[in-house]
Amino acid sequence: MAAAVVARLGIESFGLGGSALRSAGADLVLDLADLTAMGIGAVLARSPFITRAALSIAREVRRRKPEVALLVGYSEFNALLGPWLRRRGMRVLWYGAPQIWAWRPARARAIAAACDRMAVILPFEEQLWRNHGVDAYYVGHPVLELSLPPRAEVRKRYGLTPYAEYLALLPGSRPHEVQHHLQPMTEAVGLIRAERGSVDARVILAPSLNDKTRSRARKLADDLGVGVLDVSAQAVLPAFDVAVACSGTVTLECAVAGVPPVVVYKTGRITHRIGRFLLRTPHIALPNIVLGELAFPELIQERVTASAIAERCTHLLEHRSEYEAQCAAVQKALCSHWSPARREAAVSDAPAAPAKRPSEHVAELLSSWLAP
Repeated sequence: MAAAVVARLGIESFGLGGSALRSAGADLVLDLADLTAMGIGAVLARSPFITRAALSIAREVRRRKPEVALLVGYSEFNALLGPWLRRRGMRVLWYGAPQIWAWRPARARAIAAACDRMAVILPFEEQLWRNHGVDAYYVGHPVLELSLPPRAEVRKRYGLTPYAEYLALLPGSRPHEVQHHLQPMTEAVGLIRAERGSVDARVILAPSLNDKTRSRARKLADDLGVGVLDVSAQAVLPAFDVAVACSGTVTLECAVAGVPPVVVYKTGRITHRIGRFLLRTPHIALPNIVLGELAFPELIQERVTASAIAERCTHLLEHRSEYEAQCAAVQKALCSHWSPARREAAVSDAPAAPAKRPSEHVAELLSSWLAP
């Protein structure tokens, strides 16, 4: 998200981030690849790294004296960083608001105090944050920036037959997610193949995964006769008929690409119990949250089994046209708060739609604060 904005601004920038931000031209004070975490134990284990990140960014802010700041992700960290930056005279834009509608709504006051302006990525969030006194703007979800090539082209590029039905297996972007999800996903493929011989599958490994996790995932997939694609999901999703995806942004990417997902999530018992206590939404899948209904199957914790995954995937394959209509409804909902002209352009097949991309809107919001 931040990388696309930085690339559009084309000005000197620095901060905390990963390879995408570096490629966009930002000077990384610290690479946050090792900070990616979800789960109570994982966060606690990384607390020294978080402290180092805070000290590093504070030192560079004092030295370089930037005019504006863009906060993306890492809500607990940024909720503390934002007020400090504002006290130093900087204007702060938070891109992608923390999901207070899903859990821990009491965070709203602290988050509102951490920024001057907010660029939100789900339609209903604009009014939600304005009710909390935030100057919020719905800019569109980053998945709307995806450039989706034709299915035949993608299948040819990655050596996939044009005639088979394909399942995309997306076990997650964090090591513990892959550990919990990949085995039942790949075992489900065997069950589906026993019923539908024309079905094939590929595991898509997220770029953020470390080498150890990737190696283990490749071995497990190979042992169970499932191929692996070491590419970003955005590059290859149009080749697939349905997906089995770990809950997260990738589920929305599936829907926008027209690939109905079975959404799964399994985590440690302690984290699950705490999350269940705090969770305030009936759904975990972003497409379902956008639509406000259980449009796509969700499997959580002990329900994440090979047989359950196989059953849901088979249902999606047998009723694919119905679920593709739900995918179209997701894209329409994401565009629903735009002007009529922008909405029409965004959902059309025009190669050069005039609708602004989310990163363009965020760049414009930041540029309005920069000295000419």
